[in-house]
Amino acid sequence: MVAAALHAPPPVSVRPIGHPFSRHICAAPELLGGWRDRPHAKFAIVDEGPGLSGSSFHAVVAWLSRQGIDQERIHLFPSHRGGPGVQASADMQAIWSHCSRHVADFEAAFDGCVAPNLRHWVANLLGKADVELSEISGGEWRKHISTPPEHWPPVFAGFGRRKFMALAGTERWLVKFAGLGGTGQHKLHTARSAHRAGFGTQPAGLCHGFLIERWTEADRLDRTEMARDLLVEWLGRYLGWRAAELPTEEAGASLDGLADMAVQNCREALGEGPAETLKGWFARHSSHPFLRRIEIDGRLHPWEVLVQPDGTLLKTDAVDHCRSHEIVGCQDIAWDIAGATVEYRLSDAELSRLIQGIEAEMSRAVDHSLVDYMEPCYLAFQLGLWTMAGQSTHGDERVRATRAADRYETGLSRFIERART
Repeated sequence: MVAAALHAPPPVSVRPIGHPFSRHICAAPELLGGWRDRPHAKFAIVDEGPGLSGSSFHAVVAWLSRQGIDQERIHLFPSHRGGPGVQASADMQAIWSHCSRHVADFEAAFDGCVAPNLRHWVANLLGKADVELSEISGGEWRKHISTPPEHWPPVFAGFGRRKFMALAGTERWLVKFAGLGGTGQHKLHTARSAHRAGFGTQPAGLCHGFLIERWTEADRLDRTEMARDLLVEWLGRYLGWRAAELPTEEAGASLDGLADMAVQNCREALGEGPAETLKGWFARHSSHPFLRRIEIDGRLHPWEVLVQPDGTLLKTDAVDHCRSHEIVGCQDIAWDIAGATVEYRLSDAELSRLIQGIEAEMSRAVDHSLVDYMEPCYLAFQLGLWTMAGQSTHGDERVRATRAADRYETGLSRFIERART
């Protein structure tokens, strides 16, 4: 969109690599073609950041500088007006101060007032004459649930999508950005499939990239007592349905990539000794010739599950975590099995019943060794995620994120102790 607005040539996409706080670019100078030698040419860098460090922007600016491009010719197009976070280097802070920056605010795109335009779209889709909207992004949705603030779940606001609450008479609807074009349509299809199968809330449709789903008044599973056998039975049916109905050819992280992530996160949290133990464990458990990739749920935390008055369960936020800006992506159902094992502290017997339920739904066997392989990967991923969340906020939000990170760190430590025996 930036290139189109500037009447510029098609953009070039690059992928910075390396540590999240110290990324770099490995690209040939020929990528710039003849533009490098045109003294009046300007270069635009477009990214969803900056995040905690701004290292993706820094990587591209540093690479352009090595090609002889002065910073006066570089323009940054970040996704927000806030600067890089607490992990930004002095070089990044200098770049942020020196380079020209351009931000297209969401509000400005709606002529300075979001509600009338989005409200009009939502009202048309719902067939309602009048709709009131209130923004619930950045964890504000928690103010609309029955859980008291001292028991609110943690959120990583920087990873959240734009969300609104739509009030249409006595009905409430969740309005959440899902994506434009085929991306949004695919997520709408997944949401409808989950609803028809009895696992998800009712979607009303998609308008201009926003997925509209009915807001269901119900308790959250993390605040509700439920019989363990019923929970395991439901998890088996739900995950079995995903494995059977949501296969995909989309690539997620490789097993080696997941293992490298787990070892790195372990090293940063627990030190070199535990990291080497985990690395050795992966080396001894690396034989997995075939993955059946599916659209995993990826968010099996108890607060993501609604318990309706009749005792039935509904899964929220279940259509796009396999396509987030994270390493995991689409994986074998073993990832979600490992996630369920961790989040619900399943015993060996409960895990066995869970796998049996999944196998009955998808009519094939689960690779038990792959579930074992995914467990430390899941623990390390969640540990890294909530550690970063804690670093990016303060006050009560930091306490919630840190508490979550501590739980996964404890789980990873226990896994490594078992790996040593």
